[in-house]
Amino acid sequence: MVKSVGAVIREVMPGSIADELELEPGDRLLRLNGQPLDDFIRFLTLSSEPEIELELEKKSGMIEVVEFEKDPDEPLGLSFEGLIYDGIRVCKNNCLFCFVHQLPKGQRPTLYVKDDDYRLSFLQGCYITLTNLTEKDWRRIEELHLSPLYVSVHATDPEVRCRLIGSPKAGEILAQLRRLVEAGIMVHTQAVLCPGINDGEVLERTIDDLAALAPGVASLAVVPVGLTAHRERLFPLKGFNKDEAANVLKIVHRFQQELLPKLETRFVFAADEWYLAAEEPLPQETAYEGYPQLDNGVGLLRWFYSEFEETFEELLPKLRKVHLQLTVVTGRSARGLWQDIAERFAKDCPGIRLSVLPVTNRFFGETVTVAGLLVGKDLIEAIREYPDDSGLFLIPQITLKQDEAVFLDGTSLDELMRACEPRRIAVVPTRAADWLTWILEEGCVNLCHEQ
Repeated sequence: MVKSVGAVIREVMPGSIADELELEPGDRLLRLNGQPLDDFIRFLTLSSEPEIELELEKKSGMIEVVEFEKDPDEPLGLSFEGLIYDGIRVCKNNCLFCFVHQLPKGQRPTLYVKDDDYRLSFLQGCYITLTNLTEKDWRRIEELHLSPLYVSVHATDPEVRCRLIGSPKAGEILAQLRRLVEAGIMVHTQAVLCPGINDGEVLERTIDDLAALAPGVASLAVVPVGLTAHRERLFPLKGFNKDEAANVLKIVHRFQQELLPKLETRFVFAADEWYLAAEEPLPQETAYEGYPQLDNGVGLLRWFYSEFEETFEELLPKLRKVHLQLTVVTGRSARGLWQDIAERFAKDCPGIRLSVLPVTNRFFGETVTVAGLLVGKDLIEAIREYPDDSGLFLIPQITLKQDEAVFLDGTSLDELMRACEPRRIAVVPTRAADWLTWILEEGCVNLCHEQ
């Protein structure tokens, strides 16, 4: 067993129990009620007990033990650096389409970590394959009822899944899913499709097999394989063309129609990329049933459109008083969305002049078109070459590392701003409602000297 190194305290909530105990950011919580603190799940379960014993390593290096009583539902008032404290479980598979294998060399080490950790699946919605679970892991999942979990299925055909994932354990997926369902664990699944391998009839079988496990298996997201320009010596894969994408949508839509009256859910959902590739209109909001697979790119565009329209109408009287020149910097796949929004501003808020700058991803390759994978160097090049240097250039928050102003290629936000001078840069929220609110508040402040 890996020895726990404990959880480093990031923040202490004012007025909380931890504050009264004079715990500080930088202190390390080693044990809670005698148990090593290996992850945030352990903290949540143990800290709910009425009698608490904390073993701490203070910033000074001294070890302290603190004992106290509290109400079971009363939080300690702590947040930590990260969620896993004994090391992330590393994936031992060799997937044909592994994105980590397609990264350019020479980047920060954390980008090359292949995780397959059930704890991150429960805490953050990360997808796992189930092939790297030990029996001890299975028992903990069942005992703590860690639900929902997110599972990368890709194919239920054992031979095809073993080929895709590169593990002899991969063929056990249906038995593993049944075990989770029988334990009362809800599961959301995904199938990353590779042309000629797990699309067509294999996809149809996958949908059938997974739907048979509903409602325990709650949904299936169908996602196209993501390919970068860095696939030297890797298995030869290609993306989906327009006709192939349309065929995938036909399968998904047919199963949705069949399953809705049977399961009271469409169950299987296509990622937005399929509609863009096939040049087909997005489904209406009701077709996404509350967006259970939003983080997987399923319904993200429709969700943004819907939230934008609702918030735009609400804020329209105020927005009409604003005079700004803005350039939205985004990935090429979102060009159409932002052009629609620019037209809406031109029609109803002529004082806000909105331009769209779609950036080609040279770092990962031109086939990678989403905004979230844009890197600092590509953004700098695109912004500096843009002919109009007035107004504000808006970069989405999603391009930056969480809790740190650094892009995927290691470029810092400060470096980007200096490199783009005299052009002015602003990082903006990703959600439509927050983005519109930012225009009314922060956007006007950023350009107030021009008014």
